[in-house]
Amino acid sequence: MELLIEIFIFIIGCCLGSFYACMGYRIPNKINTIKPSSFCPNCKKPLKWYMNIPLFSYIFLKGKCHYCKEKIGISYFLIELFTGLSFLISYILYGFTINFFILIILFSILSVTLISDIKYYYISDRVIIISVIAMYIIHFIFEKENFDILRYTITALLMFLIMFLIKILGDKIFKKESLGGGDIKLMSIVGLTFGDILMSFVSLFISSVLALIISLILNKNKDNIIPFGPFILIGTIIVYIYYVIYGINFLIL
Repeated sequence: MELLIEIFIFIIGCCLGSFYACMGYRIPNKINTIKPSSFCPNCKKPLKWYMNIPLFSYIFLKGKCHYCKEKIGISYFLIELFTGLSFLISYILYGFTINFFILIILFSILSVTLISDIKYYYISDRVIIISVIAMYIIHFIFEKENFDILRYTITALLMFLIMFLIKILGDKIFKKESLGGGDIKLMSIVGLTFGDILMSFVSLFISSVLALIISLILNKNKDNIIPFGPFILIGTIIVYIYYVIYGINFLIL
């Protein structure tokens, strides 16, 4: 029975991953996320249902459009696989607990952002708003009377304001835009994840270190842009998993 649940969660993750990849492409390009149905970005022809099965369709079509034979970006396949695996791992780690649901919200935002921010330097307000609402709902359901809504809300607002101040300072120092608006708004999600200003700062620090390492590896110069959104989410996920396992000891180890 447990195996069937895990397979089901993986399939759900892959299906949502397909939708997230679609959102990551459509929202920055001002295309409705519901209509029209899936189509080839090159020839614009609508895809049949069997051409749109997560993972399998990409493999069976050999990474090409059935109609125009143009190559399909592997990013769609990778996002489907990543989302399915991240949902599965979250369930294996925590079962149907609040930790599982918070993690799949974070992984969901990350899946969309990996497409929208890396390809188009765009983080959707729509995705952030839905995620904020989802975070509140999950906390209400699982923590009920123990959910300190004021503390979580203040933490989210503080992280937003702190990130905004960092942007203002960075813009003045570097004489150009140092942070995007989406990066600033994402920090409110970080605040709602932890409800703790210290843990939110640790998450921001880890995210910054990861972004710096990647920028050095890619040898980016001062004129290139490193999308920070995915790093914010990856850092938050790393810190959250560690925090759940070790608690506040993260700050003193």
